[in-house]
Amino acid sequence: MRRFAVIGLGLLGRTVARDLAARGVEVIAIDLDQELVQGIADEVTLAVRLDSTNRDALLRQGVEKVDAALVAIGENFHAAVLTTAILKEFGIERVISRAVTEEEARILKLVNADEVVLVEELVGRKLAQGMMAPSLVDTVKLSPGISLAKVKAAKEMWGKTLASLKFRQRYKLNVVAVIKLEGVDSDSPETLLLDPEAVIDEGDVLLVNGPDEAIERLAADDGD
Repeated sequence: MRRFAVIGLGLLGRTVARDLAARGVEVIAIDLDQELVQGIADEVTLAVRLDSTNRDALLRQGVEKVDAALVAIGENFHAAVLTTAILKEFGIERVISRAVTEEEARILKLVNADEVVLVEELVGRKLAQGMMAPSLVDTVKLSPGISLAKVKAAKEMWGKTLASLKFRQRYKLNVVAVIKLEGVDSDSPETLLLDPEAVIDEGDVLLVNGPDEAIERLAADDGD
């Protein structure tokens, strides 16, 4: 079974640890705050209070054996840097570290962090995306500039087929599936595989892939 470490149990760390555990993998959750550790103990494989800049303490918990680690320490950047460096010294293949500023990100890269997450920047981009493209339900990056996305069908599409809309020519996107949500339990929606003659109804969601710019244009299209 895959094993992950999450160090720093603020909002970001707790969210990631819980989501990983819900996916059925082993999670070691670490923080100096005993209250935060206790708050997540029942949801992860192991929750432990320790100083993540202490190599021996990390080794005693088997952190060196994890497949990947997230360093989500928020208030002590010095500790985040040292922890990142130690994890890479252990030979952990993928270490992801949280940064607040570009300067912090640069420093974390210097100590060999494999990936640095600028949380505020990501949130800002997500908010901007939501403001510009309110019909965009979710996206997954496939490669630089290319994504898989769920987009609510615009009103002008209702009652029409993909073929009649000339969807690919108009939007420069591939429709992978039409997801029917209307009248179906939202936890297990009925998915229709691509059919050019499928009629799009109110409430339908289109699963599309293609350039990010084209997805944003589709999600911003109000039918005018």
